[in-house]
Amino acid sequence: MTNLLLSAFYDNVNLNIGPLLMWVFFYTQIIGWLYVMVKYVFKSDKN
Repeated sequence: MTNLLLSAFYDNVNLNIGPLLMWVFFYTQIIGWLYVMVKYVFKSDKN
C-alpha cells in the first residue's frame, strides 16, 4: 500500500505539477523581461 501511494505521488508531481510549475515560471519570467524592456530600454530621456 505504501508503494502504491508513493508511486501515485511521484506520478502526480512528475506528470502534473512539475510541467505546470515550469510553464508558470516560464511565463512569469517572460512577463518580467517585457516589463524591464518597457521600463528601461524604451523609456524616453526627459533629462
